Amino acid sequence: MTAPNKGESPEGAGLTREQGKTDDQDFAKAPSAAHALRVIEGERKAHEYLARLQASQVDPDELALIVSMLYGAVLRGFCAVITKALRGGAA
Repeated sequence: MTAPNKGESPEGAGLTREQGKTDDQDFAKAPSAAHALRVIEGERKAHEYLARLQASQVDPDELALIVSMLYGAVLRGFCAVITKALRGGAA
């Protein structure tokens, strides 16, 4: 095995230290992106529910069923939209 060039990782993988740092930063952002996608999913579910509610196509048990299946970031996104709608905000 040859000695790595200046700036290359010691493992000789061909990655410079700067590239490795960038990869680490991208990896660290991934959980935030996944979290945001789950919040957006919850918001989408709430908007769909509110649209059906406006069209008189839901019954009270449907809301309970939807909420019982949500958790974490999806639930937070759902509740944020429902709360805004209850306060008179745009759905």
